[in-house]
Amino acid sequence: MKTKYALVLSGGGFLAAFQLGAVNYLSENWKKITGLNTPMKFDLISSISGGSMNGSLLAMNKLDLLNDLWIHQIGRKGASEIYTSEFIDTSSKSDDLKFKLDLKQLSSRLNVKLDFDLRVFDKLGMIFSKKKRAKVIKSVLKELQTQIKVSLPKFKSIADNSPLKKKLQKYLDRSLIKGTKFFCGFVSLDSGKYHSVLHDEFSTNNDFVNGVLSSASIPMIWNPVKKVSFRSGLQTIVSTNNIDGGVRNVSPLGDVIKHINQDIKHHYKIIVINCSHPTPKHKDYSNKSIGAIAYRSLYEIAMNEIFNNDVNHFIKINDLIKQAESNGHSLTGINEAPLRSFDATIINPDQHIDLGNPLVANEKLIKQRMDHGKLMATQVFTNPKK
Repeated sequence: MKTKYALVLSGGGFLAAFQLGAVNYLSENWKKITGLNTPMKFDLISSISGGSMNGSLLAMNKLDLLNDLWIHQIGRKGASEIYTSEFIDTSSKSDDLKFKLDLKQLSSRLNVKLDFDLRVFDKLGMIFSKKKRAKVIKSVLKELQTQIKVSLPKFKSIADNSPLKKKLQKYLDRSLIKGTKFFCGFVSLDSGKYHSVLHDEFSTNNDFVNGVLSSASIPMIWNPVKKVSFRSGLQTIVSTNNIDGGVRNVSPLGDVIKHINQDIKHHYKIIVINCSHPTPKHKDYSNKSIGAIAYRSLYEIAMNEIFNNDVNHFIKINDLIKQAESNGHSLTGINEAPLRSFDATIINPDQHIDLGNPLVANEKLIKQRMDHGKLMATQVFTNPKK
């Protein structure tokens, strides 16, 4: 029975550089790992959030481009290569998340005029009486309040990932995906449904771009992606207001296993690269902003916990199936179909290593994350029983 290889990539923002370090190790040691004389190639790739950019370019066989993107673009130029924000200083070279308040950008986004000259209020004192001056100021503030009231419902996130979208539009071409099935998972806020879409099921390449962008759109951090069109059987589905698939699906691992279970002709080996720590690092959030709290709550704790629980659940069930098979027995699922065991390798960061904030990127952090990914992959494949 021919062996096929599947790659599962977790989310994790800029921690996804860890995945690239691990993948570089796999590429350099592909023959030793698989026994194949061909360059590294995965038959299945499934990813969410920060891993989606990595997964889509790997499916296109663009590892060199992916290295250039992380090292020369994101590493050297920082987080602004992926997103901008009125609240986060994306130009900072610090290892910590730095916050700011850019009133000019904020007023533009809210369509509110905040660019008046404060010195005008000093001039009012020379022209008007104290009573009239108070009336003018009250009128200005009332108008400002009205503008904000109208515009605030349109404010859906603390950052804008338009730079990421431009890169995906420039680099992604699903016609270049040959011999690999790439699954992209995202959720519609409107319907609440999770969609796992194969690269060639998207209606157009632009829909493919928007699908990958949706998968990476962490709610409250980035705006939902308005529309993604794709085929499902004989139907064309138009999914609206789409966000990160991790909020609805347990993990992209489930998408891979679902496909593998439908392919009884091949044996599969699965490699899971999780770039987030199994246990969130202790941090003091008593004086953190709403953006930091939202990201920590939703992503670093909730979604990360879901992914890790799913991986651990898979490992336990997989071990039980292997034990049954070794004793000449088989286990069945809910539909009475026999359950299959898989050869799975999990690559995680060392729980004692701090890889920094997932929303922060600089040259030092990107190198540290890539180096650590390569180190952990080396350890896993050098000492597979550990």
